[in-house]
Amino acid sequence: MKLRFNLKQVCEKDKLTQIMLVTTINKRRIRIYTKLRVEPRYWNHETYRCFESGSLNMREKQRLKHINEQIDSLVTSLYEVDERLAMKGEYLSASIVRQVVDSNLQQEHLLQNPIVCLKKLVGEYEKNVNRKGRRGIESTKATYLTALGRLEDYDKQRKVPISSFDDFNKKFFVDFTNYLYGFSYGKTGKHYTQNTIINTLKVIKNLLHRAYDSEMTTNNYFLKVQTTLSSEASEQVYLQEKEILKLSLVKTENDQERDVRDAFIIACYTALRISDIQQLNKATIRKGVISLYQKKTKELVEIPILKEIAPLVAHYQQTGFPVIDKIKANKIIKVLAARCGINEAVNRKEYRGGETTIVTIPKYELISFHTARRSCVTNLYKRGYPINYVMSLSGHRSFQAFQRYMRASSKELMSDFVRLLRKEKAIVT
Repeated sequence: MKLRFNLKQVCEKDKLTQIMLVTTINKRRIRIYTKLRVEPRYWNHETYRCFESGSLNMREKQRLKHINEQIDSLVTSLYEVDERLAMKGEYLSASIVRQVVDSNLQQEHLLQNPIVCLKKLVGEYEKNVNRKGRRGIESTKATYLTALGRLEDYDKQRKVPISSFDDFNKKFFVDFTNYLYGFSYGKTGKHYTQNTIINTLKVIKNLLHRAYDSEMTTNNYFLKVQTTLSSEASEQVYLQEKEILKLSLVKTENDQERDVRDAFIIACYTALRISDIQQLNKATIRKGVISLYQKKTKELVEIPILKEIAPLVAHYQQTGFPVIDKIKANKIIKVLAARCGINEAVNRKEYRGGETTIVTIPKYELISFHTARRSCVTNLYKRGYPINYVMSLSGHRSFQAFQRYMRASSKELMSDFVRLLRKEKAIVT
């Protein structure tokens, strides 16, 4: 039995082209697609294999070597099947050859680029969720693909690219974390925030767990990776009501700044996420209450319209609520906060390359659109409203989750407590 491998059709030398298995069975020539692809300029028509030498970089050499290994493995499998059949007095058929090709390629998934495998897992996860009739897959898929994008960017900076699941070891996680922090990578480092890095590692760990459960790998080092933060490490700022007032009065230079400012102020008194602010035009607003289904939880929440935002809500009911972009909004709100003087010095812990340092930065740099939700929860609690009422407004289901949004210091809470006791004449003044 003679086996040859040819390219399906050569159109452009740099365009990935399907590799076909060509053989003759019972005087009949058959062609079977192997699902392997390579650029024609890397294909040797004399050896029926990819070039592995010449002016190739390390990444190209590994990829072409990997394709050749899959072809060699396929040839070995076909010869073994042919020998077993011959011992029984049987012969290969076209259908058996196709079965061997399909089976061999399925077993070769361990040799595929692991990042490509992880992307396939995201696609399979999406299909499974859709089949079960669940919602919210768009945001989950986007989160997974964003994290994989960061992994791909990191892989391009490595001297030796990730070639197998065994590469996801202790050295990888330390090096990848340092890359995300910008530590020891100079201009190529990304300098992401602590929470972004933790969330990225959580996604990578989750996908590696799926790969492990799918028997794509036996490497389970990811189980040892810690992806949790102490409450101190993950602490974020909130805006006091006097700061929110300053922000509501700040002058804006264009319509976009005005829209972001007004949307942020509304969020400061409704605890709405930016994804819910974006769909306020679909909400039911009547008798001083906003009713809508939260995009994240799909739960119906009814939010009383406090007097601080009643004029804004009434205005946008007539003109339509602004639909703002999250990334642009987070940049603009920092500019507006700096403009109105929210520049209190804030000490913050930073973790880079396993080292902890204290840095002092102006408060406005730590403000994002989500700060509004955190501020609403904290300020309503400080006003003395019962926790279960505030949780009902914010949509939190557990006190533990709610507690993470509470950003008032113990000193602030004690001061408010003393003020309340004095008002009720419960203590001697």
